[in-house]
Amino acid sequence: MFSYRKLSARTRTIILFSLLAVLAILIVAEPKGDFFNFLRGFLNGILIVMFLGEVGLYFMNRKK
Repeated sequence: MFSYRKLSARTRTIILFSLLAVLAILIVAEPKGDFFNFLRGFLNGILIVMFLGEVGLYFMNRKK
């Protein structure tokens, strides 16, 4: 089964920045329509959850 935690830090960073780039394009281009509004909100939510997950992974893997 797919586990985000088992991916390398580089792969997680690439995924995070790719989603951020798509969101930036949607914000700058300002396409009209319900689908694009949904997509923009969905990507915002996904990026917030992924960012908080990265912060959680950082603190879980930190050496004391």
